[in-house]
This record gives sequence, C-alpha cells and structure tokens, in this order.
Amino acid sequence: MGGTDCGEYRIGLGVYALGRLPGAEADELSAHLRDCPSCRAELAELRDVAELLARSVPQAPGHGPVTRRGAGRRPRTGASLNGLNGACAYGSRGPGRPR
Repeated sequence: MGGTDCGEYRIGLGVYALGRLPGAEADELSAHLRDCPSCRAELAELRDVAELLARSVPQAPGHGPVTRRGAGRRPRTGASLNGLNGACAYGSRGPGRPR
C-alpha cells in the first residue's frame, strides 16, 4: 500500500496513537502499518506529539489529569483536555497535504 491509498488509514492514525481506536479498526490499521512505511513514520510523529502534549498539561498533586469546564460544556478529559483531538485526527501535516 505504501502511501498511495492510505487516506482512510491516515485519518485513524491519531486515534490509534492514543490507543483509542476500536478493536476491528485497530486490527485493520495494524495490518496496514506492517506494509506501509510512510504511515508507520507518521504514527511515530503523532506518538511523539501526543507524548509532548500530555506532558504539557499540569497535573494536580496526587490526582489524575486536571479537568476543565468550558461555558455550558461537560468537563473535558482525555485527548480533548490534552488538545489531541484535531491534531491527531489529521496527522502532523494536516488534511490533504502532500507528503
């Protein structure tokens, strides 16, 4: 597959990097990654970004991640709190950008 028909897989790479891709989709993406060096490289970049963002969020002493509440919204936790939802969904180069 090597980068030419990776569009559908690239969309899931960010969620996969966070370990949040559902079972069958994760299995399918794992199989694709075995044969696609460009997606493996992008996954490595996304994991680095996810780790960096996770470390940038202040932690409450003795507790898990801090939760924030926006006006009229539910508390944010997980990837949303860490700002990972958009960045990882589109990859490090953004949607539709050439390699």
